[in-house]
Amino acid sequence: MTRNKHTNKKIIFRLIKDYIFPHKFKIFLALIMMIISAAATGLHAWLVRPALDEVLIKGNKEMLFLIPIAIILVTLCKGLATYTHSFQMSKVAHLVISKLQSEMFEKLMFFNIKFYNDSKSGNLISRLINDTYFLRMAIVKSVTGVIKDVLVIIFLLGNMFYQSWELTIFAFFAFPLALWPIKKIGNSIRKITRNIQKEIAIFSNSLSESIKSIRQVKAYNRENFEKQKSFETINQIKDYFIKSAFISNRLSPLMEFIGSLAIALSIYVGGVFVLNESMTTGQFMSFLVSLLLAYQPVKALGNLNISIQEGLAGADRIFQLMDSEDENKETDNFKEKLSVKKGKIQIKNLNFAYENINVLENLNITIPEGKKVAIVGLSGSGKSTIISLLLRFYNNYDGEIFIDNQDISKYSLKSLRDNYSLVSQETILFNQSIQTNIEYGNLEASTAEILNAAEEAGVNEFANSFPNKLDTIVGESGVKLSGGQRQRIAIARAILKNAPILLFDEATSALDNLTEQKIQNSINKLMKNKTSVIIAHRLSSIEDADLIYVLDKGKIVGEGQHKELLNKCNLYSKLQLQQELNL
Repeated sequence: MTRNKHTNKKIIFRLIKDYIFPHKFKIFLALIMMIISAAATGLHAWLVRPALDEVLIKGNKEMLFLIPIAIILVTLCKGLATYTHSFQMSKVAHLVISKLQSEMFEKLMFFNIKFYNDSKSGNLISRLINDTYFLRMAIVKSVTGVIKDVLVIIFLLGNMFYQSWELTIFAFFAFPLALWPIKKIGNSIRKITRNIQKEIAIFSNSLSESIKSIRQVKAYNRENFEKQKSFETINQIKDYFIKSAFISNRLSPLMEFIGSLAIALSIYVGGVFVLNESMTTGQFMSFLVSLLLAYQPVKALGNLNISIQEGLAGADRIFQLMDSEDENKETDNFKEKLSVKKGKIQIKNLNFAYENINVLENLNITIPEGKKVAIVGLSGSGKSTIISLLLRFYNNYDGEIFIDNQDISKYSLKSLRDNYSLVSQETILFNQSIQTNIEYGNLEASTAEILNAAEEAGVNEFANSFPNKLDTIVGESGVKLSGGQRQRIAIARAILKNAPILLFDEATSALDNLTEQKIQNSINKLMKNKTSVIIAHRLSSIEDADLIYVLDKGKIVGEGQHKELLNKCNLYSKLQLQQELNL
């Protein structure tokens, strides 16, 4: 419990210091408006006394004219003040959440690949959307509610003391009884909210996976399996929400009962005071109206604790992501830029293990400048890992990687990746137009350059058959296009980037032979005068390579050209035989 209190204080202090305090002027304006609104509520209650004593009992005609005007003016002031402070605090809440979401997204963009390998996308999405929703509501309700409701209670309490301090003491003896259950219920709600947020994250992840894998789901007749899996999570979320409602709704009848005690006691004692003529009817009614008006903000403060606890649970998960270990960040401590003029790559004595499993062992590879070099081998031999290390997706390797005699680990990450164009087996396209997806390779490219890249990659061959041509929306992950069409867009993207080093990671392995031959023409255009590293299963796509390395279990077991390797490397000849059998 002590640890949770300490954590709550740290979260609240951090929210106020880093996210709420920068909007102090907006909050100050809202505070002034809250004071005016609360004072107007107190003034409404005070006006009951002259309305009864001066108008109804003494028959004062002047007051009969003035009091209704006063009530209208006070109501107008209260309405304007309430609108202003509500708008300002909503604006502050949206600005705070916008900043948090921006910082979280920025953090996610600069996490390393290992973090994403170990994380679930649904969980990350839930923190960006669901957790921030709870926090948004908590900021709006807590800052506005706490300050405004407390001010309203203070003004009403002031009027009650002004009318009769003795009666005020009698009326408020019951309210301290509510403090313990309010606190207890709030703590329970926070625990349940944590569980709800975790389950929503699981559901988000399951939903994302099911939708993205819908072809596999249907192909394997797994609709009912996915349905059952999601239903279990949905029912778990439902149960937590029901439990939350079961606990939180106890507060309302409790506050109703405590309020009725205060009102009943006030009517009895106040009635005695009026009968004894120690209090006028107007005083008593003004006091009673204040008490009745105070009941709602007191009840709201009780319910407010629930919203605050929900918000704190969301903030806790948000800051857990924001405070992730530095080991999750991509290290880029160097400012010096890598300069690539020739594109010669040297890999020396390279060792790499992932999750304590050796992937590459004492690897030595030289890729001459401007040459087409292929790396082939069985699945799991470490081919794609080499691409990942060239791109510095992982830095925890032993050995050295040089480009033009420059150790890539000692230069800025951005300058390194600016010198690569990557075309991979899994072509990821954004749910935008074909042209926008090509432009991703160089956001500063002119329209003419984009059109030229599309022409060279053969994109126009299929794009022109669409009504909107290059403005055609490709669908999520390019679902509206074939594998070959997606690959051509990826190649056009690489052409547009015009980097001196090309990386092909199984770029044509998922295509049929005829489509592969067509795309190979586009690839050959892209490779002209560039250093090219090709990871391949199919030997047909790399037969004309200047140099081929054969990789087996993280080690080089052969190197040379195609015909040479057929005669001297057993693994390479087996791969060739396997390919011929599959034709």
